[in-house]
Amino acid sequence: MNAHTDTLTVDQAYRAMLAFLEREVDLTECCDLADLLAGYRLDADGQPRDPALWDEWMQAVAQVRTDKPG
Repeated sequence: MNAHTDTLTVDQAYRAMLAFLEREVDLTECCDLADLLAGYRLDADGQPRDPALWDEWMQAVAQVRTDKPG
């Protein structure tokens, strides 16, 4: 998967965001979205401060690409 050229539908992007956030809440046991978002800020180079977050995001994207809608 090429993160720079692959595209998602609006529906897939939304489902990827939900899958990602659900997993993050499970991993961090954090129920405050503001606290979660604080850790997802991008550095000046456009990369997440925590490199593992990008891998987790790409896993969520891959998950929704293989899911069958409805």
